[in-house]
Amino acid sequence: MVVREAGLIFRGFNLVKRSYHKSTKGKIDDDLRSGLLTAIKSFAESAFSKGSVEYFEGKKFLIAFTDAEVMSDDGREPEILISYAIIDKEKRMEKYMNKVILPLLKNVIDEFIAISRGKNLSEVSQFRGFKENLDNIFGTDTQTVDQKLKGVFSEEKKKEKKKNKKKEEEKKKKE
Repeated sequence: MVVREAGLIFRGFNLVKRSYHKSTKGKIDDDLRSGLLTAIKSFAESAFSKGSVEYFEGKKFLIAFTDAEVMSDDGREPEILISYAIIDKEKRMEKYMNKVILPLLKNVIDEFIAISRGKNLSEVSQFRGFKENLDNIFGTDTQTVDQKLKGVFSEEKKKEKKKNKKKEEEKKKKE
């Protein structure tokens, strides 16, 4: 399972988005896609029940959602803030969604709300630094198997180099 993209949507626009791997063949306008995701989620919830939509499944990808109400400094009432992730679809995703992905998305919302209190959420540029929070929250879930293995082997190489360097320094001290 690989998280290809994660982000936050407010009023149909991306507040923060982090792409880890390409999920589309062509260039798609981010705001257009965010508006569409918001509209689809809103439609599904009005057709069924609020809070009933946790994810949409396609042939290759799955789009997971969670949301919360948030107050923007320029608003009078709480509005919906949507946390989402685009994920590679695999077998038996239900358990993984409930135990891993949805709690991570909830964590994204909680961290964002904590740093955005009293701010005008329409001023998107102030949240650029939150991309690092997304990186920390999703961690290695954004890496492919090859990337994870490469990281493990590079860590082993670093440890080996340190060990050899230490041996050389000890050898020089003895001389």
